[in-house]
Amino acid sequence: REDCGNRGSTLLVPWDQDELEFLNDSLQKPTRHFWIGLSVPVAGMGWTWENGSDLDQDQFQLDLGKQEPGACGTLKGNGIVSQSCDMRLQWICKKESAEI
Repeated sequence: REDCGNRGSTLLVPWDQDELEFLNDSLQKPTRHFWIGLSVPVAGMGWTWENGSDLDQDQFQLDLGKQEPGACGTLKGNGIVSQSCDMRLQWICKKESAEI
């Protein structure tokens, strides 16, 4: 999160399953996990995107397990998988395009 912020971006908040599949094809590393901007910030809150919106579980291929604080979402293959937020992984930042 801090590294993305230093780059003027945020952790990835994908639009939909199509964007995840595009990223997976681009990365060509289907067995690797990459941090994205999804977590369970506090007990009882559920899965929440970095921008504060709730996860729409019908939009993505998910393997999230329990909704416990300290859980974060990772991109793995074409889906989103839960991992402990303290694991050491690579991450994906996203920056909105600027109009010219």
